[in-house]
Formats: sequence, C-alpha cells, structure tokens
Amino acid sequence: MRFLALTPLFLLLFSCSNKVDSIESASEINSFDDISIDYAVNFDLIPTDDGYNLLILSPENGEIEQSHFIKTLTKPKLISLTSTFNGMLCAINSQNYLSGVSSEKYVYDSLILQKIASKEIQVFGDESNHSLEKIIANQSNIVFYNGFGDGFPNEKKLNQLGVSTIPIYDWRENHPLGKAEWIKLAGVITGKIDEANKLFQSIVLEYNRLQTIVDSVSSNPTVTAGSFYGDVWYAPGGESYFATLLKDAGANYQYKESKGTASLELSLEQVLDDNIKIEYWINPTVDTKIKVLQMNPQLKHLSAFENGMFCYSGQMTKFWEQSAIMPHLLLHDLIQVLHPELSLKRELYFYKNIQ
Repeated sequence: MRFLALTPLFLLLFSCSNKVDSIESASEINSFDDISIDYAVNFDLIPTDDGYNLLILSPENGEIEQSHFIKTLTKPKLISLTSTFNGMLCAINSQNYLSGVSSEKYVYDSLILQKIASKEIQVFGDESNHSLEKIIANQSNIVFYNGFGDGFPNEKKLNQLGVSTIPIYDWRENHPLGKAEWIKLAGVITGKIDEANKLFQSIVLEYNRLQTIVDSVSSNPTVTAGSFYGDVWYAPGGESYFATLLKDAGANYQYKESKGTASLELSLEQVLDDNIKIEYWINPTVDTKIKVLQMNPQLKHLSAFENGMFCYSGQMTKFWEQSAIMPHLLLHDLIQVLHPELSLKRELYFYKNIQ
C-alpha cells in the first residue's frame, strides 16, 4: 500500500486538495482496518478512527485531486454513470444501493435492468448531459462518473448541497488488477469491504496462476488491437491496462513501446503499414468480416483478417460492465486465443472468433 502517515504533512496535503466531503456508507463498523492498495495508482483509502479518507489521485501527476471522508453510518444512495463501477457493485451484490445510471443501453445486469423498468433506478444520461434538478430530486448522496473531462458539471453546486461527485479513474490504470482493485472503493462505500477484499484476493490468485502458465510458452504471437471510429483508428497505449493484459497473455503487442495509458490515434495508412503481417487482431468492435470491410475495404489486406480477429461475444454491455472486475477471465480468454497449445479447456467468456 502507498502509506500516508497521519502527520502534519498529511494534514497539509489533505487541506490543499480540491475539496473534502463527508460520505456516509452502509453499516456500522466498530474497527477500521488498513486497506492495502497494491495495484491501483489513482486512488487510496486511509483508515481513521471512525471511517476512511478516500483520496482520488490525478492520473496525470499522482497528486491528490479530491478527498472524501467515508463514515459508515447510514445506507448510501448512489448514482453511477460508469458501467465498470456498476459491474463492481454487482460483483458484491450491492445493486440495491443504486438510484441512478446513465442509460439502460449500457447495463447488462438483469437486476439493474429490472429496477430501471420498475422506476426504482432512474436514467440520467452521461456526465455531460444530465439534469441538475433531477439529480437533486433523486436525493442521492454520491455521483460516480468516468472523469473523461475536466470535472463534473455543476459539481460545486452539488457539493454544496451534500452530493459528493467522485471520478472513477479505473480506465487510466496501467494494470488490469489495478483496474479491478477499485472494487475496494465499492466495498467501503457499501459497507462490504470484507466481501470486496476476498473477491479481489481470489481474482489476484487466479490472474497470477494464469501468468505462471504463460511463462512456459516458447513464442509470442504478434497482436494489434483497436478499431476505427470515423477516420481514426484508436489503439490501446503501450502503458495501458490492456497493453499489460496482452503482455501477460504472452502477446507481442504492436504498440507496446508507445507511452501513456491514453488511446493512440492512428491513420489508415499507418495501421496498414504497421500491422499488415500481424497474426491477431483483438477488439475490432464489429462481429463479422462483412462489417470489418464496411469499416474500410483495405482491412482485408491484414493477415489477421483471415482467421485471427476476435471481438466481444454477445452483448457489448457484458464486456463494458464485467471486464474491469474480471481481468482473470479476460486473461484466460486471451491466453486461449493466442496459445491454443496450452489447452486451457474452457469456453471463451468475453470473446469469439470473427467469421
């Protein structure tokens, strides 16, 4: 864990953060144990006498961006505008704390969908297109959002009214287990930290077990990832969690040397030049070869076009909601795709071969 001693230095750091909010979470806890944050780099949880200090750390420089005090007294009421955090709440059976989501189009969990249909959970739209009045009327006390922009709209007004706005920076983590470790925040907020810790520990054990299996492979197939949106190909940055995942699966990722966790923006010419002989293409975002050619007919020249393209299976909402908290299943799928000689003998969970 990245320990921050409770000294005058810590108090200074805490007082200089953008804001300090008090959050009440689900249940009375008599003791507040240390929570080890071993992989995530964009948040920390510091135990106090009567709760935890949540520190949201800037993905840009690691400095404290927000501070929130979490006191476990009453049931929280949450709006979550991020699919990955919804998936974490589902993983510890905490859907009942949700009072709002961005859209049913981005939900996979059947209980959340049921609650949307019965109006127990409201739909708010994404973080750039929401109604301040609707959030206030919802009487929620926390809004979780992706943090893609500079801040949450009307953040200051909401904070003044007692509504905490917390960015979920799992998408900027550089390790798949760091992305999954945000479940510990879900556990603290809902009073289910024991369940969150146990689940995360089991994920780490399985992820590491699979990595050990990959250590025995003698070759690393070449891989590209990403797809076109308009005229731009977006590929995972070389320091992103997905690049790490590909490395851990025994892949030779084309853009592994690129810097940063943000997506690379590439032209068609560069994609063809870089990837013409690549063996595998992961995450084309479409599920048939016809649709690939509709994106751009030139993509048929990629070697991976013949039999090396793998996309999300079933509903993409399943991937959006579950992949962050199930990196071990993502790793399993990728190992099975890239190293069939290892004979893992389990059906693919997230992926399928494009025909």
